[in-house]
Amino acid sequence: MFGFPVGVKEARNLSQVKKAVVTGASGLIGRALLDLLVDTGVEVVAIDKAPATTQRARALELDLCRPNGISALLDADTVLFHLAASADVRASVANPRHDYSNTLCAFFEILEAARATGARVIFPSTASVFDPLAPLPLSECSAKRPSSPYGAAKLAGEAYCFAYNKSYGLDVRIARMFSVYGPGMKRLAIHDIIRKLERTPSEIEILGDGSQIRDYLHVRDAARGLLTIATRGSAGEDYNLASGLPVTLMDLTRTIARLMGCPDVAIVPTGESFVGDTPRWYAAVSKIREIGFEPAISLDDGLRETIDALRSQ
Repeated sequence: MFGFPVGVKEARNLSQVKKAVVTGASGLIGRALLDLLVDTGVEVVAIDKAPATTQRARALELDLCRPNGISALLDADTVLFHLAASADVRASVANPRHDYSNTLCAFFEILEAARATGARVIFPSTASVFDPLAPLPLSECSAKRPSSPYGAAKLAGEAYCFAYNKSYGLDVRIARMFSVYGPGMKRLAIHDIIRKLERTPSEIEILGDGSQIRDYLHVRDAARGLLTIATRGSAGEDYNLASGLPVTLMDLTRTIARLMGCPDVAIVPTGESFVGDTPRWYAAVSKIREIGFEPAISLDDGLRETIDALRSQ
């Protein structure tokens, strides 16, 4: 894994965290967050449905949909980062019942366990909750109207966060993430573009017309952002966790091709998309900047690292 240089701000933030539980610890963001926490001396329990691929923390296999399954691991000094979910738009459209069970029902049990123990909860939501027609950039107050069951389950999770904060005083905070990428990713646009260019560096097909807009954040910056929200954010608040920089799919493909040494690749838009896809999003990030978060990794540097990591596999 890639280490985290810890500055004064991060060290001060981490001094407020005594113990942490990370669900979904085997996922892309879960692994990065686990490394960040362990590197700075936080006592961490890593949880996943499958064996967590780490020897750096206590690892447990748990079904989070089971009532009281996680309660014994929590107390008032614990920060619970709930990264476990079925984070796949296409899969949620194909099997909405599975998505509902693994995304929303599991989170309900997380909230109940936190309510009983007084643990702090950080809930990672998604830009997929927003109305595709909402004006850009998307702020925390922009209209929410999800286009997929995945987005609907995350928006329902946000509503439960606000309700548990108001009804029970639970310290729960929403980190609304946009497009996270980095070493270890196994799918999504950046991964697919790199793999396609490895196979055929002279020509590449891309979805849509290439004008789709995304907001990319390196996974280590995402982990730092989650920690910032956990330690410097406020209970009952939501924060967009993103770079705030719009990038079109066409420009992303050209950048990756340049970094891979094939700048003259022919890019062929298919004109097609998939059900549940959102054509454009990027975030207004003033709220999270107010609590001290700024991305540290440029898109070029992050893409170079991701390309090198995928090539080495």
